[in-house]
Amino acid sequence: MPLSPLRPPRAVCIVVLGLIVSLLAGCQHSPREESAKAPAPPPPPLPRVSALYEEELRQVLNLARAGDWDEAITQAGSLYVLEPQDPTIQRVYNWVLSESERRQEKALEAEIRDIEARDSRFNPTLGSIFFDPRSRGLPLSNRLRNVLDEIDRTPLIPDSYGRVIEQQGRLHDWRERRGRMEEILEQPVTVQLDDVTLESIIFNIGRSEGINFVADRAMPAFQQRLSINLQDVPMREFLDYVSRNMNVYFQIGDNLVWVVDSQEKKQLFEETRFYRLRQGFVMPAQFGASEATQVTTRERDRETVTRTEKIEQFVRDGAPDEPTIEAAIKQFFTGSSYMIDYERNLIVARGTRDQLRVLEQIIEEFDQPVQQVLIEARFITVTEAAFLQLGVSWETGRDPLAQQRSPIDFTGFGTNVGLGLEETFTRVFGRENLSATLTALEQTGESQTLSAPRLTVINNRPARISDGKTQFYYEEYQVSQTILERRSSSTLVPKGRPTKLTSGVSLDVLASIGGDGESIMLALNPRVSQDVQLVTFATVSDRDEDGRLVSSFDIRLPESRDQELSTRVVVRSGETVVMGGVVEREQSTFTEAVPILGNIPILGAAFRKKTEFDQPRYLLIFVTATLLSERGEFIVRN
Repeated sequence: MPLSPLRPPRAVCIVVLGLIVSLLAGCQHSPREESAKAPAPPPPPLPRVSALYEEELRQVLNLARAGDWDEAITQAGSLYVLEPQDPTIQRVYNWVLSESERRQEKALEAEIRDIEARDSRFNPTLGSIFFDPRSRGLPLSNRLRNVLDEIDRTPLIPDSYGRVIEQQGRLHDWRERRGRMEEILEQPVTVQLDDVTLESIIFNIGRSEGINFVADRAMPAFQQRLSINLQDVPMREFLDYVSRNMNVYFQIGDNLVWVVDSQEKKQLFEETRFYRLRQGFVMPAQFGASEATQVTTRERDRETVTRTEKIEQFVRDGAPDEPTIEAAIKQFFTGSSYMIDYERNLIVARGTRDQLRVLEQIIEEFDQPVQQVLIEARFITVTEAAFLQLGVSWETGRDPLAQQRSPIDFTGFGTNVGLGLEETFTRVFGRENLSATLTALEQTGESQTLSAPRLTVINNRPARISDGKTQFYYEEYQVSQTILERRSSSTLVPKGRPTKLTSGVSLDVLASIGGDGESIMLALNPRVSQDVQLVTFATVSDRDEDGRLVSSFDIRLPESRDQELSTRVVVRSGETVVMGGVVEREQSTFTEAVPILGNIPILGAAFRKKTEFDQPRYLLIFVTATLLSERGEFIVRN
């Protein structure tokens, strides 16, 4: 039978309807009850901010509350001028300034955002859709823009970078100023005395010549008797004689002369002086110890510690471990102590005036600029025709018949050759002749410049400059064999350290400047190494039981063509010495043939032409030595 839907009981519906009516009645308010409520109490009065300037400060705050920041700043500034020490006025004045600036920046940022919002990805226009690049990004955020602006305002490179200033070194005259007593002691005196004690001689001469002697009369030397006869002799020489023979030391001050016993070192008056050097030191160019080992040995009651350090020198010019000025001070300065500060070019010494005077003489002689020489070298190869033409050019202007030597005798050694050209020579000439010679070489088109190094050396210190390619190879190998089932396998294992092999050009030079400041003695060792290659010296092969080759290893050794010269020569500043005569033969073969026909066997020889060239080339080495001043100018003596 069909089921009818269930219906809620009638009583339940009546109860729910009553509850809804009661809730609606509870949500209504009577207008009479609202009017019966009491009015809200007024807000409490604001506390006072200042006892003297309450009204003025309230006016400033009200202007700020109303947004009139310019007027607020003006009135707050007037109060700050009247009472700059009042803490309340200071706080209000600083707050108005900072808050006004913050609000201005905020308003500016809002304006920028508004302008950028009109031209952004989120507000496209017809033109931006068609013409804006696809890589255009979103606008920067406020925080990122502030960071970028701060980076622009803060310079990463200091203002002093790249700036050139002219500064004079802190140099002063370290020489001792001569006092009044020293000037008096240099004046000649005339004294004739016979059998008189030293005490009487000293004080009588001092009284007559105005010399202030201070001494202990109980010294034994004062009781010795002398007979003197001085005629226009400086008083210092007499005091030196007494000091050497009677164990008396005269210490000369500005206004007094102390007479003390030379055997009593404690009685000597010593001074401490500082000397700032003008020049630097020639020190060993080396780094600190890269390796250090320490070995301690004990024998009975003695303990011996041996420390070994490995030091690497990056300029091996034989510079002494200690500068020459320090060696001279050690040998000739007899003061009590001294110290040298190499970083500040400072010498601190303690001793008597006479001892310090010796030290000043040492400093005066050794604290001088080190002489320098600019070395310019040119390595050039020329053909035989150009070589002979240069020989003719260098002979121009010289009358060989008026000379006692032969035309090629540029070294001073006589020979018996005639006036014809020779293919080996050595000559010294000036800058003008050198320029003309190099110009002639360039115009011929038959020359090749291998290298043109330049370097500056100091007097009597060797130097080297090189340009080329460096290779390494092993000179010793060990053969390691592995025995297999039916055959053996061999492997070459290098032994020791690899040997360095350099190809290219190099120049070793040592310049010794003469005492006349004009002549320069050069020790030269130019070297040219070409065609460097590793050729097979021996081959180690492994074969199987059938005799077939399995593996092989080649032992290679270097092969090169070296051209080297070692000599000494004396030149003047600005002159050039040229060395030559080393011959290298350049051999080449060219084949010219008719296409296709030249490749036919037997008959092709009629359509081919082979040309062989055998051309000698000469190596010329030009070396120019020029003296340099302390400031870098060229020094050429007339």
